[in-house]
Amino acid sequence: MQGLGQCQLCGARHPSVSEQLGVCVKCIRDKPQEALEITERVHEKSRKMFGLPPKPPRQPSGLVCGMCANDCRIGVGGKGFCGLVFNIEGRLVRMGGTADKGILEWYYDPLPTNCVAWWFCPGCTGAGYPKYANQPMAEVSYSNLAVFYGACSYDCLFCQNWHYRDLASRIQPCMSAKSLAEKADARVSCICYFGGDPSAQMPHALRTSQLALEKAQQEKRILRIC
Repeated sequence: MQGLGQCQLCGARHPSVSEQLGVCVKCIRDKPQEALEITERVHEKSRKMFGLPPKPPRQPSGLVCGMCANDCRIGVGGKGFCGLVFNIEGRLVRMGGTADKGILEWYYDPLPTNCVAWWFCPGCTGAGYPKYANQPMAEVSYSNLAVFYGACSYDCLFCQNWHYRDLASRIQPCMSAKSLAEKADARVSCICYFGGDPSAQMPHALRTSQLALEKAQQEKRILRIC
């Protein structure tokens, strides 16, 4: 029946059963181990399409990445869970997330934006004016520099930003922290890092923030980092 997913464990068909996941909520609760085996295969298939490891590597003799909570141990010839860190002939090589190279996409998002934090964000409310906001109300005519990093330490099957995996698999587009910081011009009042998940490329985000804040301070203008 069209529009009805079917549970692979009990055979139930219902609109609430995801066709991709293939397990109903009752079986997830009543048979967690069996359900987990099915869902893990689905996640593995999804990640394989982008050339990403099914799980964080745990090679006993592998090199420890240490960039995020996954703490991958990457064997020779392998790559980290995020897809950007490689063990090449016993040497850890980061293809993104350094000060010189971030795998990302960016754009100017006019304020007030539809950020999940809009109800307390100074850019949407003017909260903290004049120290933290340019206006006592929504910062109309200003923009948020929205940065979407192309790698992730999570494995959410239904992520609305799933295409970050494509950026990780292609290892592009890339941009230096200096070049990204320069995008935070006088009409940008905040930089927001999204993903994927920024933690996989944290050195790049930190360096970008440092450079952008230094420039804003010199020009005596407000710049928030989110």
